[in-house]
Amino acid sequence: MVRPPTPAKRPYAPRMAPAERREQLLDAALEIINRDGVAAVSVDAVAKAAGVTRPVVYGQFTDADHLLRALLEREGERAQAQMAATLPGDLNGADPVEVFTGVARGYYDAVVTAPGRWRAILLPVDGTPPAVRKYKERSDALIREQFARAVRWFLRDAADAADAAADLDVELLIRLLLAALEEGGRLVLDDPDHYPPERLTAMARFLVETLLHRYPHTARRPPAASAPGRGGSPRRASRSAST
Repeated sequence: MVRPPTPAKRPYAPRMAPAERREQLLDAALEIINRDGVAAVSVDAVAKAAGVTRPVVYGQFTDADHLLRALLEREGERAQAQMAATLPGDLNGADPVEVFTGVARGYYDAVVTAPGRWRAILLPVDGTPPAVRKYKERSDALIREQFARAVRWFLRDAADAADAAADLDVELLIRLLLAALEEGGRLVLDDPDHYPPERLTAMARFLVETLLHRYPHTARRPPAASAPGRGGSPRRASRSAST
């Protein structure tokens, strides 16, 4: 009597330390996002991409939302590290045009250097699950707060400071400037030949020069006390950069 062939056993994934396994699963989720979009991220998809079983994924994350939040947090921290050198440690005596231009150039160079990371960070908010959307919105709010602090610092000694405080909507200004930077990031991701960092940086410089044309006394002021620096300055960006 001929015995039926024994079904081949599914090979087990190599054993890894928990921290190493977590990184492997997050890497797999990032690859899925860059290939198929955030909607394609699921426990099944990540398990398949990493060559593991579903229980292995559940051993690290409660569900796909948890995995996505962890991914954004990791990539946001790495993006923060990329951006750490773009702001001076002390804004005393700094030229705001040069500061903002340096931030823009550093940002666009970071996007080009790690496109997979920034593609995940620059995901449209409306296209993400609710839990991830809330995380990204909180992260974006922290970034706006840091930028607003820097703008108010540069305007503090303007000759018409009282008028500036009254007629300049800093909150709206920051939203528009950051929206312009983010859109530039998406452009360089989608079409780097047509929108290279040099072109986008030149536009960022034009925007801030146009703004400060009305407040010329903000540029190259002598050092003053209590400038925002490394401890509580805009340098401490949010974890999403967003990331």
